[in-house]
Amino acid sequence: MSLPQFTFTSLERAVLALICEMHPDDRAALEIQLASVILKSRENTGCGFFTHFTVDRTSSRPIGGERLRNGPPAQVEGVRHGMGFILWFEEGYADCLEGYAYGDDSTTDLAFDAVRFELKQPGANPL
Repeated sequence: MSLPQFTFTSLERAVLALICEMHPDDRAALEIQLASVILKSRENTGCGFFTHFTVDRTSSRPIGGERLRNGPPAQVEGVRHGMGFILWFEEGYADCLEGYAYGDDSTTDLAFDAVRFELKQPGANPL
């Protein structure tokens, strides 16, 4: 899968690619949607982050089912207990990637665009 290099951080790209793999029924439509992303905003909340974006709604069918797809756990530099991720949908189209710290670790001083990380494969033991 090839996601736009200019829009997502390397952490976001890796998480989104693994979310696509984790959800094979949605994979093709999801990859098409994510290839058309236009970044709206990015916020470090102190407990994680929200990356809001829009996708071309004419590029693929809407994705049915729940309004979210869970992502993989990750060990992230500066976050002692690791992080989890959720891809959120609006009317069947991806519109937000949420990253959240496990435990009470603060992410306020993290630069998510430069942080080192290791994603855990689906089904791997928890962090």
